[in-house]
Amino acid sequence: MSDPALTNQLQELGLTTYQSKAYVAAVQAGQARPNDLVDMSGVPQGRIYDVIDDLADMGLLEIRSQGQGKVVTAPPPETVLEDLKRRRVTEVSERIDAVSAGLVELYDETDADTDGYVTMVRRQETALRHVRQAIEAAECWLLVSVSVEIYERIQNEVAEAVADGVSVRLLLSGVDDPPDLEFPESLPVRFRSAADTFVAADRAYGIYASTHPQNDQQPYLITQEATLVQLLQDYTETIWTTSARIQNTASLPRCYLDPRRLIVAHQDALAAGTPFVATVVGYRTDSRTDGTWTGTVVDYELSGPVESDYGIAPPTIASLTLEIDGETLTVGGWHATIEDVAATSITLQEPVA
Repeated sequence: MSDPALTNQLQELGLTTYQSKAYVAAVQAGQARPNDLVDMSGVPQGRIYDVIDDLADMGLLEIRSQGQGKVVTAPPPETVLEDLKRRRVTEVSERIDAVSAGLVELYDETDADTDGYVTMVRRQETALRHVRQAIEAAECWLLVSVSVEIYERIQNEVAEAVADGVSVRLLLSGVDDPPDLEFPESLPVRFRSAADTFVAADRAYGIYASTHPQNDQQPYLITQEATLVQLLQDYTETIWTTSARIQNTASLPRCYLDPRRLIVAHQDALAAGTPFVATVVGYRTDSRTDGTWTGTVVDYELSGPVESDYGIAPPTIASLTLEIDGETLTVGGWHATIEDVAATSITLQEPVA
């Protein structure tokens, strides 16, 4: 490699032009006096001592005093440059941490409201950051449909959500056959060879990207607009219901976003009169006041204009009736108007003894 090429690369590492030229000359000489380096490097006489001192401070050169003046020695480059790399990485990391802390402080002081935003991203790493944030944000219900490759990068976050009591569904795709993987015991898992990428956390966070056979660079739609996230949740019911089961071990207690999902999952037991206990978080439809209600499920309704599989097709009516202290309370979904309560979440517990 020529000297100009070496000096250019050293400048890319952060050395000045004079420092780069002097260091290359010192390595070539092995040991030299400052005046010799002036001739070899082209660094002006008036600057050479400052440049040598700077290189010594970086650990790239050693300066020794002898009877006839200073002698500059270049240690093995692989050793000193490796040390320089570690120090530069540490310095950059510390600077990034400092800048990040300052920006976070400014961000926390703003009144910016990100609720309801919709954006598009193309970089998978950016999308994965949002996926991890969505998983962390989930409090009740989380649906994750990703390729096996992506799941292996987020499986720890998914396992933590399951451990925290979030009702998680996992749909894997991107390979020809169901993967031979271990999953958290209470995690329902399904498989299909090809599926769109979507992650939906409650009604708070949604990520979607379509699968295109001729374009593997499809953009990701990111949203925190509640209605769009709800539509994404509804869309995934069809995909989920028609996918192959790998593991179906969901246990109670389990949180649902609305009566529909709860009824579809437990319809046989509900029809048999199993006295489940449910805790509903939502608001009264007459006064719009928030509240939490716990009672025994004594009835339900799931119906539409025609008989259908409501695990796939959305019903016209999906409601529960709870008995609380001898009185009944009807519970509908998020936008309920005719029921007593519109539910934002329903936690179904083990049947009463």
